Amino acid sequence: MLLRLRVANHRSIRDEQTLSLIAVSRRGEPKRTDPLHVAGIYGANASGKSNVLDALQWMFGAIRSSHTHWDPTRGVPRQPFKLSESGLRTPSFFEVDFLHEGVRYSYGFEVDDTAVLGEWLNTFPRGRTKKLFDRTGPTDMTFGRGLSGEVQRILKLTRPNSLYLSCAASNNHPLLSSIYDMLAMSVLFVQHGESQEKRRLDIAKYILQRKVFAPALNELLRLADLGVERAELVETPAEARVVLRRRGEAPPLSLAEESAGTRAWLSLLGHTLTVLYNGGVLVADEIDSSLHPLLSSTLIRMFKDPGINSNGAQLIFASHDTTLLGSLIEEELLARAEVWFTEKDESGATSLYSLAEFHTRRDENIERGYLQGRYGAAPYVNFESIREIFREGAKEKP
Repeated sequence: MLLRLRVANHRSIRDEQTLSLIAVSRRGEPKRTDPLHVAGIYGANASGKSNVLDALQWMFGAIRSSHTHWDPTRGVPRQPFKLSESGLRTPSFFEVDFLHEGVRYSYGFEVDDTAVLGEWLNTFPRGRTKKLFDRTGPTDMTFGRGLSGEVQRILKLTRPNSLYLSCAASNNHPLLSSIYDMLAMSVLFVQHGESQEKRRLDIAKYILQRKVFAPALNELLRLADLGVERAELVETPAEARVVLRRRGEAPPLSLAEESAGTRAWLSLLGHTLTVLYNGGVLVADEIDSSLHPLLSSTLIRMFKDPGINSNGAQLIFASHDTTLLGSLIEEELLARAEVWFTEKDESGATSLYSLAEFHTRRDENIERGYLQGRYGAAPYVNFESIREIFREGAKEKP
């Protein structure tokens, strides 16, 4: 389970920002340290919501690919803050805290355009910090006594522009391979667009091929009240394709003939069932895209329900759907610590902050407060200026 992300100098995130997935107590309540299963990020268009999620994706992509796919001669394909010269000169920083097999770890690294400048892995047995390794330059590394195995041999195989953790996994180090799998392989990302939808549908196809899991996917399709009874795989000479059976005797429709909302729900279900059954993290940008608010809220409730989410799966999403903040759908669907906001300053840099930083009343209407700008992160549109545009345009008709 993820506990915290820290990132600096990635896309619009110039200064260090932190996304925490630890519960927060209200005043007068005992301190809480339990991990959260859901975190939602809100903000105006172009405020940096997607860039927070992209920081996770870039970091885990680097863990997965730096040793095996990055070009040895082309440095590090990072994406620094480009609206100032200092951003281009400053290293990019990524760090995650997480639970793995009941033990808390902290892993992170710093990179510039040419090499890995720092990389570290610590663990915290019984609350005390225990160093496993600490890299202080492209080739300079020290190891803690708690990390056994062929660590020096792996160091010799680690390029200046690849992560030690990535190289260790490629060389079957027992502990580091296990941590690599948790970070690089158990986090699924949902983005929009035709190519991304095809990738999501491929996972739905895989679920439909598994007789144990296919009934759950079809039941979730049916209960969504989309008029769909079940999904089926039909073999063609080119590939297996998904068709949807309607209620009654109607012939099946191809996915191309279905609504965007039906395709969005189906393509989300494969990822959702994968992480709920196996544990892991689902990171979804624009979770409300083409979905009815009741379906978006159902997805959130699935991750928050201990009877459904028995493996500690987590959902991190970005959204504009303010109904998820209100109480029209369900009383406090999202707790204060589960709601985050992004806002850009005049220089174009993103700030990330939590609703838990505001002293909200228990009965406060969070949706209304957000839309009224009480917590920031909402767009401001001067409608009188829009009227002025049309007044000026009326003087000279095109």
